[in-house]
Amino acid sequence: MIDTPDPAPSPSPGDLDALARRVGRVIHAHRTSQGLSLGALARAAGLSTTIVSRIEGGAGNPSMETLWRISHALGLPLGTLLAPEGEPVVRRIAARTGEAMQADSGMTGWLVHAKSDAHRAELYDIEMPEGVDQTSVAHLPGAEEVVFCVMGRVLAGPVGQEQELGPGDAVWFAADVPHRYVALAPSRTLSWVIYPPPAITP
Repeated sequence: MIDTPDPAPSPSPGDLDALARRVGRVIHAHRTSQGLSLGALARAAGLSTTIVSRIEGGAGNPSMETLWRISHALGLPLGTLLAPEGEPVVRRIAARTGEAMQADSGMTGWLVHAKSDAHRAELYDIEMPEGVDQTSVAHLPGAEEVVFCVMGRVLAGPVGQEQELGPGDAVWFAADVPHRYVALAPSRTLSWVIYPPPAITP
C-alpha cells in the first residue's frame, strides 16, 4: 500500500500574493522580450486585455486554465511561469509545497519541479476527487506526457484514446493534442510533461 502525504496546509494570503507577483513578472518579461503588446497576448490566449493586465500586475489568483492559455500563447511550458526564481543546485521538495493550481473541474495540481533549459520538462503531483473529468488543451508542438497512477483509478490520454490506469500503471502519449483525465475513484497521479528543445534562431 502506498502512503499518501497529509494534506498540505492552505497557502497564506501572503504566499499567494508573492506567487501572483512572481508570475506577473515572468509573464511581463517574456511578453516584452517577444515584442508583444498586452492586447496581442490577450488575443492569442483568448482572454481579455484587462485580465492579462491584472495578472501581469500581480493581482488576482488565475486558474490553471488561464495560466495554460497564457503559457501556450507565449510558446512556453507552464512550469516556466511557476518555477521558483534562482533555483539552487540541489533542494529538497517537501510533499505538496510547490505551487498549487486549481482547475475548474475540481482537479488540483502541484508543480514538483520544472526545467526550462534545453531539456524542458515539468513534473506535477495531481489529486482528483472521484468524478473529476478534466480535458486539457494541447501542449506545445512535440510535447509528450507520462501519467503514473499512484492511487485510485483513472482514465488518461488523448481524447478518444484514454487508457484506464490503476496503482502502478502508467501511460505515455503525445500531448500536443487535447487530452483528458477522468477519476473513476479518488485518485492521485504524477504527470511528467516533456517538451522538445526550443527552436534555435539564427
